[in-house]
Amino acid sequence: MKKIFLAATLVAAYTASQAQTPEDALRYSWLQASGTARSQAIGNANGAIGGEISTIFSNPANIGFYKTGDFVISGGGNFLNNNSTYLGVSQKENQSSGFLGTTGFVLGKPSYGGGSLKSSAFGIAINRLADFNNRVVYTNKGGQLSRTSMADYFIDDIVANNGTNEYGSELAVQSGWIKETQKPNGDIDLSSAAVDLAIASGLEQRQVIATNGGITELAIAGAANLNDRVFLGGTIGIPMLRYGATRQYTEQDPETTNNGFDAAWFDDDLITKGVGINVKAGVVFKATDNLRLGFAAHSPTFYSLSDSYVATAGANLDDVDQQNTSKELVYDYNLNTPYKFMGSFSLLFGNVNDVNSQKGFISGDVEYVNYMASNFRTTRDDRGANNDYFRPLNNAIDNAYKGAVNARLGAELKFNTIAVRFGGAYYGNPYKNIAGEKGELVQGTGGLGYRNKGFFIDLGYVHSFGKDVLFPYRLTSNDFFPAQIKSNNSRVLLTLGFKI
Repeated sequence: MKKIFLAATLVAAYTASQAQTPEDALRYSWLQASGTARSQAIGNANGAIGGEISTIFSNPANIGFYKTGDFVISGGGNFLNNNSTYLGVSQKENQSSGFLGTTGFVLGKPSYGGGSLKSSAFGIAINRLADFNNRVVYTNKGGQLSRTSMADYFIDDIVANNGTNEYGSELAVQSGWIKETQKPNGDIDLSSAAVDLAIASGLEQRQVIATNGGITELAIAGAANLNDRVFLGGTIGIPMLRYGATRQYTEQDPETTNNGFDAAWFDDDLITKGVGINVKAGVVFKATDNLRLGFAAHSPTFYSLSDSYVATAGANLDDVDQQNTSKELVYDYNLNTPYKFMGSFSLLFGNVNDVNSQKGFISGDVEYVNYMASNFRTTRDDRGANNDYFRPLNNAIDNAYKGAVNARLGAELKFNTIAVRFGGAYYGNPYKNIAGEKGELVQGTGGLGYRNKGFFIDLGYVHSFGKDVLFPYRLTSNDFFPAQIKSNNSRVLLTLGFKI
C-alpha cells in the first residue's frame, strides 16, 4: 500500500523506476479544443454549427452540410505568460511560438437520386491539438525557506521500494546527496546533510522547466446528409506526438557557513515521441431550420510511445568536491487517453436557406472527459514484464484524477460579407485534490471574418486564464508545498479559405 501511495505522489515529481508518471497521462489528455480562426473566435463551440472544417475534430457530422467544397490553411502564434508563486516568492516567465493550425479540405457532393441520402462529404485535415512550448521558473529565494529537501523524497523512495532506483535515488546516493550507513544489525541508515540543514535553518530551492513540442493530428472524415434533417459523420484520427522537457532543480544553503552541505541538484531531460489512433463519431439533428442539436463521442486515443530519458544528480558538500552522476533510459510503452462525450446546440438567426438573409448564430458545447480513464500499458514485446510497475502507476492515475465537465459558448453576427465573432470556454478541474491540486482554464475569444465570391479570411484571438500547480517533489514522511502557477496567455490565428 505504501508503494502505491508513493506512486500517487509522483503526479508532478520526478521519475521512479521508469520515466512515466501520472502527470504524463494528464498532459496528453487535458487538451483545449482548437480549430480554424473562425472556430476559435467563437470559443470552439462548433459541435452543431454546420459546414466548418474544424468539426472534423469535434463532431464530424457537421461536414455533412457541405454541398460544395472548401480548402483552408491556418497559422498563428502563442504568447505565453506564466506567474509562479512558491513559498511566498513570485516569478514571471514569457514564451512565444508559432504553429500551423487547421489545414485541409472538405468535398461535398449532392445526391441526385430519390432516396433519403441528399448529399455526402469527405474531408482530410491536420490540426494542432496541443502545443507544449512553455517555460516555468519558480524559486523561494528571498522568501520563506523550505524545511524539507528533495533528499527527503529520495529517502521516501528507498524506504517504500526497499531499495534504490537507478534513475533517481541511486543517483542521489552516488553523488553523496544521501548517505547510506550500515548499522551493527545489518540495517541501512539513510541520512542527508541537506535534510539536516533544512530542518535546522531551511534551504533555498529553484526549478526551471522548459518544454517543447506538441500533438498534431491527421484526420480523415466522412459524413452523410439524410433528408436534410439528420447528419451522420465519423473521423479516423492519427495524432503524432512529440514532447520534450528539460527540468533543472537546485537546492542550496542560503548561508556560507561550514555545515556539511553547500548545494545539490537533480536535472533530467525527457523526449517522448509516438503516434496514436482514435475514432470520433457524431450526429446533428435539425430540429427546425434554425435549431440544430449535436451529439458526439470520441474514443480513447491509443498511443504507442517511446521515451528517451537522462537523469543527472550532483552535490557539493563542504568536505567533498563536486560530484555528478547520470543515467540514461530508452523505453517503449503504450498509453490510452480518456474517452469523451459531447452535446451541442446551435440557434441560427435569419433565413438559413438564403445566404444574403443569414444573420448569424449562437452555439454551445458541453463535454465530459473522464481523466482517470487514462491507462499505461506494456508493449506486445514486453507484455507482463513490467506489470508490477504499471499496476501501481495506473492506480495512481485513478487516485489523482477525476472526470470533468468542459463548456463552450460562442456567437457569430453577420453583416453581409463581414462577420463579428466572440465566445468563451471553461475547462474544468481534472484533479481529485490529493495535496491541494486544482487546475482550471477560462478562455475569452473574439474575431472577424470576411467572405465573398468563394474566398474567405478569418482572424481569431483567444485569451486564456489558467491555474495549475507544480511540485518540486512530494513526500510521504513530511509536509510538502506546491508552486502555484497562474497563466495569462494569448493566441492569434489567421485562416485563409477558398471554395473548390
